Amino acid sequence: MAAALAAGVAIMAILGADSSTYANQVAKSGPPLTGGMEKFDAAENPVQMPETVFTDKSGRELTLKNFRGKIVLLNFWATWCGPCVREMPSLERLHTMLQGNDFTVIALSEDRRGWDKITRFQDKVGLKGLPLFHDVSSKMMFATKARGLPTTILVGRDGKELGRLTGSAGWDTDEAVALIRYYIGRKTGG
Repeated sequence: MAAALAAGVAIMAILGADSSTYANQVAKSGPPLTGGMEKFDAAENPVQMPETVFTDKSGRELTLKNFRGKIVLLNFWATWCGPCVREMPSLERLHTMLQGNDFTVIALSEDRRGWDKITRFQDKVGLKGLPLFHDVSSKMMFATKARGLPTTILVGRDGKELGRLTGSAGWDTDEAVALIRYYIGRKTGG
């Protein structure tokens, strides 16, 4: 899609048309899936995410309903998962860049030993701003049918799955930020 967009912009420039108008028309046709985001599988028919309970560091039970009104990047990870560990700093940078009323990251640990293991990992890696949560007994992971770690699901303001990416990604790249901003910019559902 990136090549098609670039070619279209070049053609429009040669013809004297406004390339930003063309880019806007292409953006309206779907999310930008370039670079590492080519692996993102956008949901054709978004379905409601499960309201499975997970916990924050204080032990408070939450569900995705607590985050309604925001675009949520839900990342399933574990301290023993090498690709997960490598992508955590990029998730923190993405969260720092875009956090606010419209967006948040939920890094949902699948570690069986819970907060003891998660907190030691957080301190060791130096994650200070990334919201970490625990998926008790992996209930949310199973309910969403995530096939492995890491898996990241983008959830709309209405609690419906907008799409998912299985495997690791650079979440602070221009392509990832463009994808998230695309969904933040949409006012319905996602």
